[in-house]
Amino acid sequence: MELEPALREQEERVDSLLKAANKYVGTLKTWKKACQVGHINNLQKSAAQAGELVNALPASTSETQEAWDFDINAYLAGDDWRLELQAAAEKLNLKTLEENGELISSPVMVQAVYRTNSLKIGKTGWATIRPQLIANELKRLRDATAAANSQQFLESLHEACVHLSGERDPHATFSAIYELFCFAPGYKKENPPAAFGQQIYALHRSENRTTRKLKRLTIELATGNVKEKDVFSVISEDGRPIRYYSLFFK
Repeated sequence: MELEPALREQEERVDSLLKAANKYVGTLKTWKKACQVGHINNLQKSAAQAGELVNALPASTSETQEAWDFDINAYLAGDDWRLELQAAAEKLNLKTLEENGELISSPVMVQAVYRTNSLKIGKTGWATIRPQLIANELKRLRDATAAANSQQFLESLHEACVHLSGERDPHATFSAIYELFCFAPGYKKENPPAAFGQQIYALHRSENRTTRKLKRLTIELATGNVKEKDVFSVISEDGRPIRYYSLFFK
């Protein structure tokens, strides 16, 4: 069972409906114009044509509705969504792994949430689940990680820590820093939690640890009873989960 061809077929049917609807709207405009200028022949002709078109629309709409018989619950509850997403990712040269019914595309994990007909990428829910679009998003996330400016990000983290805890002992949780960054207009939209986690991962993988002020970074992973909302989870390239919690500078 594949979602892509089912969506393409439904899209083509809706395109036909749009063409019919646009033709109906065009006829209504002609009808209105005939009324405005008193062109009786055009008025009668467009009125009759509009009647024919509008009578055909309900049947065409019902046929299109009935043609969508894809069992999305079964699709997401089984293996089909992963197989199709893996095939779409492969076309983009994205490496993926399977683990416990979930799909790993470093640095995030993709899960099916069949109760809401959606997927979850990292901690972010995705209601738009067309496989090719999801694969494109996974590639964007991977490329963002590869292109992350670790030094600039490091300096920003240090400034945030100083703002939150002072110059003498700069430390903070990543969640507190993320909330601070989100005060900047448009930041959260451009950098959802998954993207922020990728930047942490890119910095962690890099050798950059020292700021221009010669303050050295230490990254702390989540241990013990920490709140899940304060953890930024990513998946390493070898499939291992990494849970980032806090950081400090010395």
